[in-house]
Amino acid sequence: MPFDQLLADVGYDSEANHRHCRETLGVGSLIPAKKRRSVRVIATTPLRREIVCRLGRPGVEADRTAYRQRWEVETVMSVVKHRCGEALTARIDDMQRV
Repeated sequence: MPFDQLLADVGYDSEANHRHCRETLGVGSLIPAKKRRSVRVIATTPLRREIVCRLGRPGVEADRTAYRQRWEVETVMSVVKHRCGEALTARIDDMQRV
């Protein structure tokens, strides 16, 4: 399915992931920056600093609202994993979509 924005949790935060989304996939990324040891310095790379500004306060309200909808996807993934297991065992494309 085509998409125009990728939402992910903090575990996927890296400059490489943000760059891959924008340069390879051609989509925007909303991945919050991981908290680092230093309280003052959260993000040091350009794309990660941009996300801190967009998702922080005051930030961009549309981005903050979009990121808060991530729970819906997390719920669906949880149900799928509960019903089908964590591994996708189907090898045929049509069966993977069931």
